[in-house]
Amino acid sequence: MAEVVLVHGIGPEGQTEEELTTAWTTTLAHTLREHGYARHADRMDTGATSVAMAYYRDLFSRYAPKDDLDVPFPEDMALAAEMTGEDIMDNIRRNASDPAERDEAARELDWLRAEVGPEQGPFEPVRLVVSMLGRLGPVARSGFATLSRYGIFHLGQVAAYLDDETVRERAIESVLSQVTPHTRAVVAHSLGTVVAYEALHRLDQPLPLLLTFGSPLGMRSIVHKRLRPLPMHSPAQVKRWVNVADRDDFVVSTLKLRNLLPETDDVLEPTVLVKNSNTDPHAATEYLRHRETIEPLAGVL
Repeated sequence: MAEVVLVHGIGPEGQTEEELTTAWTTTLAHTLREHGYARHADRMDTGATSVAMAYYRDLFSRYAPKDDLDVPFPEDMALAAEMTGEDIMDNIRRNASDPAERDEAARELDWLRAEVGPEQGPFEPVRLVVSMLGRLGPVARSGFATLSRYGIFHLGQVAAYLDDETVRERAIESVLSQVTPHTRAVVAHSLGTVVAYEALHRLDQPLPLLLTFGSPLGMRSIVHKRLRPLPMHSPAQVKRWVNVADRDDFVVSTLKLRNLLPETDDVLEPTVLVKNSNTDPHAATEYLRHRETIEPLAGVL
């Protein structure tokens, strides 16, 4: 009966549930203590606050990339691979903290669109995006490198979730099986925010807090159009939804996720901006180091 349910995102298929849980809870406890919530930190350290990870990474074993240029996408996701390359470049163009990075990304986006044609193979756009790594500035490179080292953006995992019904249902069940009437918060990162969004729409009991960070929910090509349910709206049982983003995390497709929901939907609050390390701006533990991320959680524990 977990009070806090964690929902991980993309990453190495071999990373275990225990490894993920330890990394998240250790960072959470440290940040809670650092910002004046010592009692909450002690309870998390001792296990008095029960925490569970909704673990589904093992479902992606058949989609694990053999190398950076061999990503086994589900059959009909080739177009999404191309469009996602454009999405990520466009995220840099619109959101990067450094104006020079935004200008550089705009030039590279023009180059990508000029280079990609219908006569090329379906995954050629992904290779072209990766080839930009050495041509972009340090902040942009770090964003790509964070994702690239797990395979090309681990699109295989994202695509598998959205396209493989067995994977999708089992991932959703991994969340719902952990949420009970005693759960105070669901804390989700990256692809986990998509899983949590869809799972919590099936919830039949109140949930005080949904906390999301590093979310691709607004990524128009590969995620947003395939969400269930659509049009996008807050899960009915969620009482408060806080979304946190770093403008240099290029998985984050919009800094105004609230604008994708109906005006009358007042559960999701305006996105809270933080600044993560330039070397790993998408990492879950980077987000969990910020007061802005942990304060809503402290408020419901």
